[in-house]
Amino acid sequence: MFMHPLLSEIIDAYPDLKYALLEAQTFDAGHFGFPELYYKIMETDQVRINAFRRAFQHYNNFAGQVVCEVGVGRLALTKLFLPHVKKAYLIESNPHLFDFLEAEIDQNGWQERVVLFKADALNIQLPEPVDYLIGENMSIYCANELQVPLFQHLRQFLRPGGKLIPEKIINLVQLGDTSFTPPRRHYPIFLTRHLPTLLTSQATVNTIDLYQATTEALTLTVEVEALLEGTINCAFLHSWVQCAPGANFTGTDSLMPPTVVQLREPVTVKAGEHLRLTICYTYGTSLDEAVFFVTKSL
Repeated sequence: MFMHPLLSEIIDAYPDLKYALLEAQTFDAGHFGFPELYYKIMETDQVRINAFRRAFQHYNNFAGQVVCEVGVGRLALTKLFLPHVKKAYLIESNPHLFDFLEAEIDQNGWQERVVLFKADALNIQLPEPVDYLIGENMSIYCANELQVPLFQHLRQFLRPGGKLIPEKIINLVQLGDTSFTPPRRHYPIFLTRHLPTLLTSQATVNTIDLYQATTEALTLTVEVEALLEGTINCAFLHSWVQCAPGANFTGTDSLMPPTVVQLREPVTVKAGEHLRLTICYTYGTSLDEAVFFVTKSL
């Protein structure tokens, strides 16, 4: 029977891989952004890429339109639509990518239709309105990454009737029990062995409408029911993304993976009890700074 040669190594490394994805996603000052490995993780994720491909196809690949994409990375998404557009404003702040981007634009003959901004998107003023604004600077609940503040700034340049991609994010939660290795207080799921033991029903926390969302501090409350008896010490987070009507993305290991975050303090529950979860955080800051705590409903 065929056995993949890497399977044994992965099994041996299960404990060490619990925080591996978190480390791969962590800002690398030496690389002015994601570590090199994480670009590869993103670019090889066909589930992620195909969700955006479907969104672009929904809008006829922006044929003859003016488009802005923020955080283009190594052009994994850009290459899907760039041959079709009238004009593209591409924004990237990582200086390690500038030579690569210029070479790709030159080699493909896109110089006449591309303006490359090598800067922080929050400081950019576009020279004209755009028909579409694209950006996948997302993280679970939009807690770590700058999706909301970037779109909040750039949507002023969106033409009336123009579209954002993605356009909304639905956040869901369950409560459960897991173990954490201090000082870590959260981790994205890489392997199912690291899923928490879930004890409650799932609930919708909120919907982020990216046409309207601002970076105000959030205080959100939601009620769930304990389905099993035990102790809960974590919240299990999902974010579902609508890139365009009919083009959806619900998280993979390269973008918005289901994530476990520690509660402020553990709570012992019995089946049938109703629990109130309160979540406090600000978009684009840090999930480690967010506060999650549970009280029992009367």
